[in-house]
Amino acid sequence: MKYQARLPEHNSNISHEHPLKEFALLLAGLAIIMAALYWALGLAVDYVVPMISPEKEQHWFKTMRIDKGASHWISQDNTISPYDSPIFESLRSCANIEVPLTLWQVDSDQPNAVALPGGDILLFSGLFDHAPSENGLAFILAHELAHFKHRDHLRSIGRGIVLMTVTGFISGDSAALASLLTPAGLATQAQYSQTLESAADALALEILNCHYGHVGGATEFFENMLKEQDSSAIAGIEQLNHYFSSHPETQARIDNIEQLRQQLGFDKGP
Repeated sequence: MKYQARLPEHNSNISHEHPLKEFALLLAGLAIIMAALYWALGLAVDYVVPMISPEKEQHWFKTMRIDKGASHWISQDNTISPYDSPIFESLRSCANIEVPLTLWQVDSDQPNAVALPGGDILLFSGLFDHAPSENGLAFILAHELAHFKHRDHLRSIGRGIVLMTVTGFISGDSAALASLLTPAGLATQAQYSQTLESAADALALEILNCHYGHVGGATEFFENMLKEQDSSAIAGIEQLNHYFSSHPETQARIDNIEQLRQQLGFDKGP
């Protein structure tokens, strides 16, 4: 009998699945692992942050120059200067925040405000175009005070570090893989941020009512943002994406603030 060489019918060392299917399963598995790690470590951050007193926070961060500490939010082209608000100290008192805080104005078209570690609050110039009245600006200030009161700025930093750490741990040195996996963490981070925003809105209403005896102007900023958002959509402009990425949808937020006002029994004001 003549011998004829032939390949074995089955080889356990060779996968019979399509390579793209295997890659998709691997990617999905890594994304699930990343989300689970982020969730678990995020809970650890939430547990530790309340243990850090405002005094300890200022001791850690106040030695940092404001332009260095805010480098994530401002560029070298932006000028930053102290901002004087005649109502800020009263609002801070209503928020029961005892440590001193500092307001800064950033020369930027962005309609934004940010609470930073160490007791600094950034107000971007574009914000004043959308909150022209004292009451409208007061709600924004109260909102940032609420973030500071809730320690949200420390939570966000902690979770941001966790996200970068988890992404780097799973993806290793592969920047391409990291770019694919990061959205899984960012989606969780954005949802978490929206929860913090809603809680800050509730406390901001209490602060505003403490100062004025009503909450008039609470939705002024968001109503003006909604008008600009509609105009931008018509013009095909996406300049407001930086704001809406971590904030609840604008109309829903206006409705939520009004619902909170009614639940708390606050006067709508003039």
